Amino acid sequence: MPLRVCDSLHLQDIDNTAIIRQGNPQVEKQTDSRGVGTSVPGLAIIASLVAVTLIIGGIYLYRSVSTEVAYRQIVIATGSESGTYHALGKALQRVLETSNAFDSVAVQATDGSAENMRLIGGDHDPHVDLAFVQGDASPSTNARLVTTLYDEVLHILVSKSAAPDIQTIYDLQGKRVALGAAGSGTRQLSLRVLRHFGIEVKQDLIWSTADTVQGLASGTIDAAFLLSAIPSALIFDLAKADAIRFLSLGDIREVGDEAHALELVIPGLQRDIIPRSTYVRLPRKAVHTVSVTAMLIARKDLGEDLVRSITATLFGNRTGASGLEGSDLKVARKIREDYDPASGTIPYHPGATAYYHREEPPFFVEYAEALSLGLTLMLAVYSVFIALREWMRRRMKNRVDAYLLEVEKLAENYQKLNHNELVTQQGALEELRRAAFADLVAERLLADAAFIILQNHLRDELAAIEAKIMEMSKAP
Repeated sequence: MPLRVCDSLHLQDIDNTAIIRQGNPQVEKQTDSRGVGTSVPGLAIIASLVAVTLIIGGIYLYRSVSTEVAYRQIVIATGSESGTYHALGKALQRVLETSNAFDSVAVQATDGSAENMRLIGGDHDPHVDLAFVQGDASPSTNARLVTTLYDEVLHILVSKSAAPDIQTIYDLQGKRVALGAAGSGTRQLSLRVLRHFGIEVKQDLIWSTADTVQGLASGTIDAAFLLSAIPSALIFDLAKADAIRFLSLGDIREVGDEAHALELVIPGLQRDIIPRSTYVRLPRKAVHTVSVTAMLIARKDLGEDLVRSITATLFGNRTGASGLEGSDLKVARKIREDYDPASGTIPYHPGATAYYHREEPPFFVEYAEALSLGLTLMLAVYSVFIALREWMRRRMKNRVDAYLLEVEKLAENYQKLNHNELVTQQGALEELRRAAFADLVAERLLADAAFIILQNHLRDELAAIEAKIMEMSKAP
């Protein structure tokens, strides 16, 4: 019995999954045994949840253990015990321990900036975590900046007895000069300054700060280089005793002096001035000199959360009796949040950067408008895509309907046709089937339920016509 138009329209509403299952018993069996063909087994869901739980638990445990270990082993390299670095290191130790986030913070006295940079680099002691260094120190690849602290000004001091013979930096030629302790940043800078001006001293005295102060006061040395924040208590005592004079790197009234030259040729240096009467009544006129920035650095591999906590504790405890300046440490008042990645020779530690960016809005808040516009455009494009796809589907559906109507037209009243007409009708239906397959290959039709209905309808009609032809052939 041929399929009529009303029957074909009814069959077009048959679920595609049901048609495929009817044509493939194996698929039907697999689908029925699982309840829903695309469902995920309960065992797989449980296994996934367990795996996710283990991963999250492992990450939490690792972070907890690594953080705990790091927080118990903070070592700060400072400088000589009489210097500002050591005093600042002791103050930092106190506030870090008071914060209850660090169970053990140790302070290690050193010769100064140059040694500290080597320690951070791991050449001698890989357990140093933080260190104070000068901005002109040769950087280590293992060093990362936590914060800049304050400016350290180069004081070139001349003993009172030698002052008449030493009026300029060039007069240090052939004199007895204390250039700083071995491994100190003061010595490193002093040697670079003398080397730049081609000055050779008679006697290079590698003295500690305390010995240098005593030598200037007694007149046993001619001059000394001291690098310190302004004001320096040690220099104040020397000035109060009227034991020193200040040497200027150029004339305050001139442009392009020695201080300017040093700024240009030595990285990390900047021109500076010691104002008149900074120390009691000395200097008697403003002194041209240079300065470097004191910095707090950390090991590169120190934990990001740990360094962020250190940075936050430092800036949150600068003032007050319980803060960094609690021991009359005046330089603590000069410490400011001055985050400028482009100005330094040492890159910032990611943990410090995270602290400085703490007040910046989250990414999704900062770029909300751009994200909203992008999402709107994506939805618009997706909507156009869906509309276009539906239009194509309707068009393909209409082509299938046109084929079905053509089949109906060719199969209509085939019972009344003679043998030759049936053969012609059969050829037309075969041609129609080939055309449908050609459209399928050219993607003008979809291989969906409607196409299956069309093929079944063509098969049934061809079978009916074939049977009619055979019946006529057997008739007498």
